[in-house]
Amino acid sequence: MTNTIQIDHRQCVRCGQCVRICPSQSFTHQGHNDPPTLTPHAGDVCIQCGHCVVGCAGEAITVNQWRPEVCQTVPMESLPRFEHISTLARMRRSTRYFEDKPLEVAKLESLLDIVRWAPSARNLQPIRWIVIQSREKIVELGNLVVEVMRKHEQYTRQVEAWDAGNDMILRGAPSLVIAVTGPDAIFPEVDSAIAVETLDLCAAAMRLGSCWAGYFMRSAQTDTAIQSWLGLKKSETVQAALFLGYPATAPYKRIPFRKELEIKWIS
Repeated sequence: MTNTIQIDHRQCVRCGQCVRICPSQSFTHQGHNDPPTLTPHAGDVCIQCGHCVVGCAGEAITVNQWRPEVCQTVPMESLPRFEHISTLARMRRSTRYFEDKPLEVAKLESLLDIVRWAPSARNLQPIRWIVIQSREKIVELGNLVVEVMRKHEQYTRQVEAWDAGNDMILRGAPSLVIAVTGPDAIFPEVDSAIAVETLDLCAAAMRLGSCWAGYFMRSAQTDTAIQSWLGLKKSETVQAALFLGYPATAPYKRIPFRKELEIKWIS
């Protein structure tokens, strides 16, 4: 896709910011005080990341329909400090006991709206989302997952628990959010992991419970019955999934221990 990039030189303050921040090197200038110009293939290599539009000090750049005046201004006064993010990352826990209560669609929509800003390779934003918002459907899906797990001896304990009415597979969650990618994604596993963990941390900030759906993810990547149930195309793959709901346990009051990092510094 060829993108339309325009520079309004009447608005340009010649700061050179667009030249420095464009990852595709779509802008150039002769000298630091000269106005920028577009490189010959700027429209073809542009990845629509928006750096130039939101970073331009003079509000002089438009990419396709995106203009500076339609972009939200960063509310600097509400940016969390490092210690806030640090606390959120350290206190976030996997929730495996959920209240028997549906999660409001509005909250799920708010969370999924945020992940539009999660970084992805070449800004392709390749993820399609499937949201299961029914405990009955999640149990139906769980039965398919268990049938896959029955074929593997290492899952005997989990299968026996499921048969006894103890859900170690889907944890009684009221919602399951699934990240799916097609063949156009460059780094689908990485893009999906970043997006789902963004969702995960934002859910923690909303005081919701979440847990990565590992058993489901592994089964869905290989089993055609699950893929058909989800309505996937043959070219699509489940990359990541997260349970969401209201935790049925009291909030944790302490941050758990973690082993020290192994770091090799190279200078």
